[in-house]
Amino acid sequence: MSLTPGTHLAQFEVVAPIGAGGMGEVYRARDSRLGRDVALKVLPEHLAGDSEMRARFEHEARAIAAISHPNIMAIHELAVVDGQPIAVVELLEGENLRSRIGRGLMPWREAVELAVHVADGLAAAHAKGIVHRDVKPENVFITTEGRPKILDFGLARTEPAMAALAAASTFIATEPGRVLGTVGYMAPEQVRGEPADPATDLFALGCTMVEMLTGQRPFVRATPADSLAALLNEPAPNLLLSGIDAPPRLADVVAHCLEKDRSQRFTSARDLAAALRALLNDSASTQATVARRRARMRSLAVLPFVNTSGESEADYLSDGITESIINSLSQLPKLRVVPRSTVFAYKGVAVNPRSVGLALNVDSLVTGRVTQQGPLLNIQAELVDVTTETQVWGDQYRHPVSELISLQEQIAWQISEALRIRLSAPQKKRFQKQATRSGEAYHEYLRGRHEWSKWRQDGFLKAIEHFEAAIRIDPKYARAYAGLAETYGALGYYGHLATDVAMTRASAAAYAALDLDPQLAEAYGAIGVCRMFHSWDWIGAEHRCGRASSSSRAIRRCTCTWDCCTRRWGGTTRRWRPCGVAASSIRYRC
Repeated sequence: MSLTPGTHLAQFEVVAPIGAGGMGEVYRARDSRLGRDVALKVLPEHLAGDSEMRARFEHEARAIAAISHPNIMAIHELAVVDGQPIAVVELLEGENLRSRIGRGLMPWREAVELAVHVADGLAAAHAKGIVHRDVKPENVFITTEGRPKILDFGLARTEPAMAALAAASTFIATEPGRVLGTVGYMAPEQVRGEPADPATDLFALGCTMVEMLTGQRPFVRATPADSLAALLNEPAPNLLLSGIDAPPRLADVVAHCLEKDRSQRFTSARDLAAALRALLNDSASTQATVARRRARMRSLAVLPFVNTSGESEADYLSDGITESIINSLSQLPKLRVVPRSTVFAYKGVAVNPRSVGLALNVDSLVTGRVTQQGPLLNIQAELVDVTTETQVWGDQYRHPVSELISLQEQIAWQISEALRIRLSAPQKKRFQKQATRSGEAYHEYLRGRHEWSKWRQDGFLKAIEHFEAAIRIDPKYARAYAGLAETYGALGYYGHLATDVAMTRASAAAYAALDLDPQLAEAYGAIGVCRMFHSWDWIGAEHRCGRASSSSRAIRRCTCTWDCCTRRWGGTTRRWRPCGVAASSIRYRC
């Protein structure tokens, strides 16, 4: 269906054509009912009579309408005029990425920022089960505000200025599903006619990043046949050899996107976005400082141990072992350990070590499997170097369940030895300190943490039962009191229990924990929550949360306080007063 300016389709008046390609025609139109400009997408005349293409057009429109994301072009509605489907989409002002690349190479930071947004958009689509299959510069639009938008999920179009380039592109359809792709951006599995998946889009985004940074498409040769042969058989170009001014780690990220084997690419678009954001955090002015810091401090993530027992009831053991090793290793000096809240996003997910290492910006990963066979536990653990994807250390343990506490300490100690981290005598004492000597109390504590991590009211209530059972068995178990404090704080915060009651109980349990262990981070965090959401003591909350952070990293522990000289609406002017320094000796400049 070709439209001319002035044509009326329901409440839409066609203003002018915007672009046309092999799979769609786009027109600027005015929505008289809502008083806004929109874009109309219709099938070209040579496809309008094809029932299969019409069905595909409608299916794609409905699928994308289910996605709401700022980096994906929105579809307002799908109308049918004279028996032909018309997609009403948002009107974008700006230029496509192809035009931007045509104006010159992009600085690495600009290219990475754009790729982060595209990866975020793809992650939203993949979460809905939608694979783009044709990511390329023509299908990424940059608005006048600088926001990238992903276009044409399965409906490729070409701007008039790019008609010559489109004519040189080859489109290949494969069965089943007639997957479309453009030579130069297709993944190897598309060439082989295999079904596309999220990793297919990541390969195309990797090709697009190479083009943004170098101006060259990585696998394009003189003819389409030569290009396909290069794609299947030749290695991806090394960005380090291209002469671009960019961090070396960027070359690793792009190369990881362009792996021939899809299982070796990033696990998800979310992981790719995380790896790219980690690059942006290292500005050019601080690269030397970051390099020196990294030379002093190693980084590690303990991925959730896998429960291979076949019984979901044993999940508390695998989760508890993971959390215990994280807590132990976080006490080591010069070692950055990724927190539980971050790594547990990978629970139950098959991961590639290199992908996770880039996403979490760590040097090493700890992985493991736990199998419970009656009274015996079989634990396998290994330490992997992310850069080389080689195993640095690994061991297998078979012990009674009752020896779980000492077994976890042994695993954490051997990991520290493999990392070659030297500990002073006080550090060794802290590292080897046992929270409880009762195996029964410890198992109740693990069950409580497992229920707590479900973040549901019934889980919180069950967690309280387990924490109280642990305290009855071992009244000096500080971590059990801290768990009780965190649980009551969560019940009060989410309105499952009266705030006064919940926060009072949380505060009492937290102070009981600190009486037993004055350096327990979880207790300080619970007190911080109470002061923030119950007492509205912002400075006290900040102080306690700061103590929680420093305690968890085994940094300087003290009784520093905030001294405030003035209070203003919306904020407080304050200055930190170190331990042992009298307030009268500090001159405030407010």
